[in-house]
Amino acid sequence: MVHRPSVRRLALAAGVISSLAWLAACGQSGAAPTTSPGVPAGSGPAGSGPAASGSADPGSAGAVDQIRAGIIGDESTLTPYTYVTGFPGWNLLMLQYDSLLQFDVNGEVQPWLASEYAVSDDGLTYTVDLVSDVTWSDGEPLTPDDVRFTIDYFLANTHSRFTTNLASVSEVEVTGDSQVTITLEDPNPAFAVGALADIPIIPQHVWEAVDNPDEATFEGLTNVGTGPYQLVEYTPDQSYRFEANPDYFRGVPQADELILVQYADEAGLVAALRTDAIDVTFRTISPEQVRALESVEGVEVAQGPEFSTQMLYYDVTKPPFDQLPVRQAISLAIDRQDLLDTVFLGAATLGNAGWTHPDSPAFNDAVETRTDVDEANAILDEASITDSDGDGIREFDGQPLSPELLAPSDNPLRLRMAELIKEMLLQVGFDVTVTSLERETLVNQVWPDFDVANGRDYEMSMFGWSAPVQVDPSEITSLLHSDPAIGSINISGFADAEADEIADQLRVEQDEATRQELLDQLQVITAERLPFVMLLYGDGAYGYRSDVYADWTFITGQGIVTKLSLLAADARP
Repeated sequence: MVHRPSVRRLALAAGVISSLAWLAACGQSGAAPTTSPGVPAGSGPAGSGPAASGSADPGSAGAVDQIRAGIIGDESTLTPYTYVTGFPGWNLLMLQYDSLLQFDVNGEVQPWLASEYAVSDDGLTYTVDLVSDVTWSDGEPLTPDDVRFTIDYFLANTHSRFTTNLASVSEVEVTGDSQVTITLEDPNPAFAVGALADIPIIPQHVWEAVDNPDEATFEGLTNVGTGPYQLVEYTPDQSYRFEANPDYFRGVPQADELILVQYADEAGLVAALRTDAIDVTFRTISPEQVRALESVEGVEVAQGPEFSTQMLYYDVTKPPFDQLPVRQAISLAIDRQDLLDTVFLGAATLGNAGWTHPDSPAFNDAVETRTDVDEANAILDEASITDSDGDGIREFDGQPLSPELLAPSDNPLRLRMAELIKEMLLQVGFDVTVTSLERETLVNQVWPDFDVANGRDYEMSMFGWSAPVQVDPSEITSLLHSDPAIGSINISGFADAEADEIADQLRVEQDEATRQELLDQLQVITAERLPFVMLLYGDGAYGYRSDVYADWTFITGQGIVTKLSLLAADARP
């Protein structure tokens, strides 16, 4: 079968975007340009901001000289092996690179570098035809050999995300002047979403000389891509400067230059937007900041549902979290509605104990998510985890239940949730200590070197995953499977033979009805055995100055930090 536009429906229905948020392709201001190239001296270290940025060019139908975006946290040199986070790191990476397929604004995958692709009836062979006349940012042509090389390179040089998504590939062949044929060992119904729409295609003529990709930097042209932008300047912990690719195969990008300035926290980011130091936040902002920005002249907010997750993790290989009654009591004690109302001011969806977003077609509505403090206390009593000395704190193996809960210092929402969870768990006899850590330090303890095979060094932690993990329902296997090669983000160390068996079936099953049955079973196991506590799915909210640039495109479930936001409307799928 040949796949053309509207290939596959993935997630929430189109149009589920708040009236505050949906951005039509509106015109730009008629003000004259006010920018100069590069990052001015005022951009400084994290926490300070650049000088005023560019306004629209009245003679170029929506084009602007420069857009300045604010970020929090350094994303390293933004090569496929050095970017740091799933959001916004991967999103920024994909400004420079393209994948074979691309999500459109409705969350559906569409052909991109691929003009079309076909899947064999047995699900083992993908034949991909490439768009003609695509060039790399150094002027060299994109060829099928680049696609073959990309897949072979990620398989030979392990990457926690891309290698996992390609694990089922057994062979890649160039089968025509613009065609590649990919053969899988076993059917993988999620291959189009997890691999073809996610993996950056890299140039063979650059990367074949890179022996240690983890140390690759954009110097020496390792950031050569086919994407709409190329990184040309990077100052660690301060800023990035991207230049538009004038030969981009989908059309000239809307901004000639994109500047990213790093801020220490949300307060600095929002202050920069209020004072014209930046034009847009490339980080979702908290609900109370949204309300505050509504009164700022010239500032608007793009807001809508996202598939990013807010979660509570624990190391299930360590006592007391290796005890199911402890995990059950934690989940029952947490009032998700309180977190939604108090921290997110209603701008979120309640978490499903079975992981999958309630609005996903894959959601199992038989899974129940409850709060019941009395039941939580009863479960612990029955398990003989009691308060023997009457101080209000239960003991396990003679030691008080006094776990440490890690929370990222640059994320006020997760910090606030951690403090509320501390109060909630005190009701069932846990004396939780909240420790605020710099993001990189926290990640290194929870997910050392982004490899679950390296174990972990934490008790409890606030954590979450970016949109792609929720977009593909079968990604639940990567959260649960005990084999690190499959459960590549199983950061709790969960191991369950039944879950592994069902996950293995799901990975190869092609029948949609049977796949849904398997997904239903995994959601039930997740809700019953609680490898983590799914708290909320927060809405995305991005502030921007509409007089500078207003064509921000909100991809359902994923937000505005996407190349589609910086392309003309007729270039978007």
